[in-house]
Amino acid sequence: MFAATVLRRCQTSPDRTFLRVDDRAITYGELLDTVRRTASLLDSRGVGPGDHVLLTARNSPTFIYLWFAIRWVGAVCVPLHNQATAEHVRGIVTDADISFVAGDDDGIVELSRAGLWNGPAAGFADYTELERCVARMAGLGPVSARQGDTCSLLYTSGTTGAPKGVVLSDASFVAGGEQLAEALAVGPNDRILLALPLFHTNPQVYGVMTALATGCSLALVDKFRPTEFLDDAIRLKATAFTYVGTVLTALLRALPENIPPHRLRFCTGGGAPSEVWTGIEERLGVSVHELYGMTELGGWVTANHAGDIRPGTCGTPRPDVTVAVLDDEDVASPTGEPGEICIRPLRPHVIFDGYRNRSDATLAKMRNLWFHTGDVGVLDADGRLSFLGRTDDLIRRNGENVNPADVEWVLASHPEIAEVAVVGIPDELAGQEIRAVVVASGPLDPLSIPEFLHSRLPRLAWPRYVAVVDALPKTATQKIRSTLLRSRGDADIDLRAERVHNNGRT
Repeated sequence: MFAATVLRRCQTSPDRTFLRVDDRAITYGELLDTVRRTASLLDSRGVGPGDHVLLTARNSPTFIYLWFAIRWVGAVCVPLHNQATAEHVRGIVTDADISFVAGDDDGIVELSRAGLWNGPAAGFADYTELERCVARMAGLGPVSARQGDTCSLLYTSGTTGAPKGVVLSDASFVAGGEQLAEALAVGPNDRILLALPLFHTNPQVYGVMTALATGCSLALVDKFRPTEFLDDAIRLKATAFTYVGTVLTALLRALPENIPPHRLRFCTGGGAPSEVWTGIEERLGVSVHELYGMTELGGWVTANHAGDIRPGTCGTPRPDVTVAVLDDEDVASPTGEPGEICIRPLRPHVIFDGYRNRSDATLAKMRNLWFHTGDVGVLDADGRLSFLGRTDDLIRRNGENVNPADVEWVLASHPEIAEVAVVGIPDELAGQEIRAVVVASGPLDPLSIPEFLHSRLPRLAWPRYVAVVDALPKTATQKIRSTLLRSRGDADIDLRAERVHNNGRT
């Protein structure tokens, strides 16, 4: 179904631009030709239906060519997070039963040097080398697939805990793109700028799958740079972009006083604070389509639809899911009353098909036939959802989930830390920042903590703030009173500020 969608779009719109990158325009016809030939290369290397292929690639056409080609031969794509630790990668390789690795040369070399993969692989210096390598290969037809066949295994960004592979079907990706295109009134003349990492469902569904649904085009940059973003949008003639809340906050701060002419008309994503939402609309003149979703939900389930935007909300549900706000007994909360956001699909394979090899975790999430998000929300009388926060202690930082227990586990192994508690605290730019409150068992230098964490945690999970205290606040039953730790203290050390200051001196 996924490959058939790619084939149908490319045959329908062969001469239309699919992707603008650097100074290059790649048409849908050229995309199809390269995907067919890349699939032939994978087939010649023994990759076939049901195989799990680890994809390690930067934001470039290489990622898209390989993603499509992997599904073309019936294999399952397993994108690798660019901040995954060695332990995390090792867990993915084992859990996903990886049989082949494809992507950027340097990424594959790094895996090999770390002893994480020494099996069959196909690497390319860049996307133009990939195109040259497959130019003489004969094009391959797509393997027949059903809508419930697994398209991708997307592993949680996890920190040190065992990674969980989210199983997403072809139908989930296709439906996500089709439904979002309709909700946002995306047309064939739109061009969606992608600056977020392609291993995320955000650009995959909000961008790539939406383009396949409509025949619109994409513009791709290697990473998000706030001060260059508007220039990129103008240069690449983008009409839209995807975001997480931190992107909008950083962009708003970086906008010049005088906004030059541009073609941007809308953006879509999750996590926009109301004041940032308003600022972007007023300063940049674009419509903000805030939505609600997560990887397990196939990317998104509610959105502010074109012509029906309500600032401060995540909009209304798409037609193939039911969204409810439930209390602790899974009974619907009254309108306007907060509860846990829960989702039930109305069509097969719309949301995830479970966690790979984790039936216990899948069942726990699907209690009473509802997917329990762990988020708190409220539904108004018009059925619009508003996100209020988390039901647990999971930290949402720069669009990534960080489990505080994982960070605590690593910090507790520090020889000079006796006890530690990690919490998320509000941050205007990151959404939440990580604060570690520690009890020292020796002459602890907080500034040494980043060096200790360097090979143990991905940077996204490093605490920004560290407070050294005599004792952690606890209840009578010795449970840590984390609510008392959710704000900065005068003695907190800002490790990021110290790092910037020290780098500046050197």
